[in-house]
Amino acid sequence: MRRAALPAIGLLGVARIAAAQSWAVRMETGAEADTNVARVETAIGTPPRIAAGAGRLGARIVHRGSLLGGGYTVDMSGLARMIASSNDALDDENVVLGTAELHWLRPIADRPIAVGVHATAADSFAMLGGVGARTFRNLGGDAMVVLGRGDDHHLTLGVGGRDFVYKPVLMNGEPHMFDWRGPVASAQLNAMLWQTSDHTENLEVAASFGFEQRSYAGTAIANCSPPINVEDPCSTPTALRRRDRYQRAGLSLTWTGGVVATASYQATVVDSNSFGQSLTRQRITAQVTTELFGKLLASGAATLQIDQYPDGLPIQKSVEHQVFTNLEDENRSSLQILLSRPLSGAWSVEARGALWRDFASTAAATFRRSLIYAGVVYAH
Repeated sequence: MRRAALPAIGLLGVARIAAAQSWAVRMETGAEADTNVARVETAIGTPPRIAAGAGRLGARIVHRGSLLGGGYTVDMSGLARMIASSNDALDDENVVLGTAELHWLRPIADRPIAVGVHATAADSFAMLGGVGARTFRNLGGDAMVVLGRGDDHHLTLGVGGRDFVYKPVLMNGEPHMFDWRGPVASAQLNAMLWQTSDHTENLEVAASFGFEQRSYAGTAIANCSPPINVEDPCSTPTALRRRDRYQRAGLSLTWTGGVVATASYQATVVDSNSFGQSLTRQRITAQVTTELFGKLLASGAATLQIDQYPDGLPIQKSVEHQVFTNLEDENRSSLQILLSRPLSGAWSVEARGALWRDFASTAAATFRRSLIYAGVVYAH
């Protein structure tokens, strides 16, 4: 069994590339304790939760510049998570996630309109070889139009496509049933509702809408249960390709003053031609950031998520209903607290605690996970 070692703090040399103001670099390293490393759900016959320690080593580089009459931003990051455990069941939890984003926006003469493109890529893989747990690749691109002047009021429209590959391989070698691709569209309105004359306090609102038409590599399943309540649902495969239609709408309010506080609501509706995979999801989030004492910054976030399946209990809870963006977050109800204190102009220490639970869900399985993290951050 190969065992990953916790990372050491040896990050100084790389940071010197951030000498110019157009560059920004952030690096972190630390250790954490996780009560559910494999993120298993608890139900009759499922594997037990396994607790273990882990180490993290990450970096993010952002570069801004001008090109072809417009401005661009390149944002690249990588994060490795290494499990300190002798349990062979956790070998595939040693994973690395790399992401890259490119934004380019060009104003049209003196008009309150700008056009541009947005490209994104994310890829996760096993650090020790083989296929890592929940590893994936996600590629996307959008054409963008921004209406409005300045940051006070603007509307951003985007249309493009996504290509998602879930890496765990099926035994027959065929593409995974969760692989999908399809067109996407989005719209977001940002507006300043109120601000003081000295711009020290303000209230902003953001409204967002999203649409995805997903075509999966797998086929749809049909309901073969009788039209009465049964304890075990019945399903049968079909020759139809599975297709899901995702629709999202969200609204958030942000207050900036002595504290920064955000309250948001998002509704997601998934219409699927595969039995048991249609979903209605509601998320309510509240987040507050403030300075406590002695330069200590504190952020707290609480999220309540309610999932409802119109067809009843899902035949199989699909990973594609998760949002794959990083190695830590979960699409669950959660409570998270982050404490951060600067040590110098570039160095700081931080500690984080998080709880994830399933509340008000119709799923038969339950989910519990707790995490405590402490680390060091270099930012320039």
